[in-house]
Amino acid sequence: MTHIPSAPRYASALARRGGLRFGAFACLVSLPLHAAEDETSDALDPLVVSALRTESEASEVSSAVTVLDPQELEQRGILDLRDALNEVPGVIATSTSGQTGAVGSVFIRGTTTADSQLIVDGIRLSDATAPLGNFFSAARLDDLGRIEVLRGAQSAIHGGEAVGGVIWLETERGEGGPRGRFFLEGGSFDHLASSLSHGGEKDGFSWFASLAHEMTHNDAIGQDFDQSRASLRASWTLSDRATIGVTFRGVDSRFEYPNFGTNIDHLDSELGTLRADLRPVDGWEASIVAGHYRENYDNDSSFGNYATDLDRTVVKTDHALDIAAGHRLLAGVSYERTDFSNSLGTDVTNDRTGGYLGWLWRPLDAVSLDAVVRLEDDQSFGSEWTWRTGGSWEITDTTRLRGGIGRSYRAPTLLDLYGTTWGAGNPNLKPQTGIGWDVGVEQQIAGSHRVELTWFENSIEDRIQSFPTPPVNLPGSTPARGLETAVAGDWCDGRWAYRLAWTWLDESLQDQPRNHANASLSWQATDRWQLGVGATYVGERSYGGLPLKQYLLLRCFTRFQVNDWLELHGRIENLADRRYELSNFSGTRIEGAGFGVFTGLTATF
Repeated sequence: MTHIPSAPRYASALARRGGLRFGAFACLVSLPLHAAEDETSDALDPLVVSALRTESEASEVSSAVTVLDPQELEQRGILDLRDALNEVPGVIATSTSGQTGAVGSVFIRGTTTADSQLIVDGIRLSDATAPLGNFFSAARLDDLGRIEVLRGAQSAIHGGEAVGGVIWLETERGEGGPRGRFFLEGGSFDHLASSLSHGGEKDGFSWFASLAHEMTHNDAIGQDFDQSRASLRASWTLSDRATIGVTFRGVDSRFEYPNFGTNIDHLDSELGTLRADLRPVDGWEASIVAGHYRENYDNDSSFGNYATDLDRTVVKTDHALDIAAGHRLLAGVSYERTDFSNSLGTDVTNDRTGGYLGWLWRPLDAVSLDAVVRLEDDQSFGSEWTWRTGGSWEITDTTRLRGGIGRSYRAPTLLDLYGTTWGAGNPNLKPQTGIGWDVGVEQQIAGSHRVELTWFENSIEDRIQSFPTPPVNLPGSTPARGLETAVAGDWCDGRWAYRLAWTWLDESLQDQPRNHANASLSWQATDRWQLGVGATYVGERSYGGLPLKQYLLLRCFTRFQVNDWLELHGRIENLADRRYELSNFSGTRIEGAGFGVFTGLTATF
């Protein structure tokens, strides 16, 4: 299981494409910077939540999961959730629609965006009625406290749509004494971003609240993005056996782009949750979560208006019970009601219920085995049984072997069934299913270096092909398989740190790149000053459109701690000003952003 640690963030200034690139880089390098924390640790990886829906030690987890620290990512100039996810092996996060603000795409282990499940504050946001692309058009890191990417067939624990994997997000929680934070960044393409937050804990009460705004004209004609965000998390510790809490997240964003005329995407969404974490008796951990998600999407174009309205109410509970030495029982049930309508006349109310039963067994301190089975009933498609079993073996203090196999499924989306303004639907579609397995090894070297290799395969039956319309179930089995590699470490007492995530795909859906890699190297020059470089490589691909050439993007970043309350930072994206394409469907080319310089500040109070 890979992990990325922690630290602070922030920025303001301007620069246009072209210019004296080496001069701009020299100016950024001369900015002061803050000390980086070690990229690896001799200690075990942190606790994992997403794998079993309860806090578990890394040695208990048989799935491949990567834990990302949003603060550490922002320290390296990574502010966007899509950019953060590209640091995970097996994951390609991008947009085939445009630059910053466009609908996002996430490909996990060679599957498609619809085969990934998004869970925020314990609530499933993506399913047959709510594609996760809208959420990724606006997601940033400044109000997130935890990011986990759980890869492989995970429907047994998390239900439908978890074919390629699960992205688990939690709103930041307040810790320590009261502390405020103001962030400001400006730069190329008329980019301006700001956020204000405050959080802390006192007498059993913790809180975090944030407001943010961002705007950019992007490095493309007619691609203007503007968004406002708000988030809140509060919790009360009633006793050593009971904690209750609430969360809220809201986004209002607009993205304007040319496509046979001017198009405007408007997204307005809110998510609210109420949660209770209980320990009724020693050895019994229980959580109860109730939430409501509302998402309104509008597209205004020369073809007219296309709009969707979604309301989802969720109630679920998860339990972990130690029934004997080395034996833990897992169980949970969930109920979801979704009301969905669109401007084409689709009006659907759908109920989905599910329940799972699992068992975690540690026959030896170094060996952990698990098995989970789930029954999920969807009002529109009937019932689906899913399962997963796996194991983890700590061969030595520095070597761990793990693996697992499971059955997953995803239902056809309502857009697949009933169509959109861009094509007809197919109401006769069946859910697609898959059997996925993986085996991996994690090796720690010389204390501060870690290597992870994982081979994965997924055999998908009745694959849903959405384009060209109308959608169809493809006959036979469609494979997705490849190799994930993650390497991270540090030397010179942590002053130099590096990390690499590389994915090789032997087979994939929608012609994804066979090779995708992301790497970074940082140097703590002084106690106050940090600088570093990063690179992203994407191989040839098409994503179902016309062929796209490979590209390599370079970036650099720097950060300086002026005093106890002020930090400056700077970053240059696409340092070599490489021209590259995000997509090319029917001759409509979408290009990525060119050379850009961004600087700013973080003030704490």
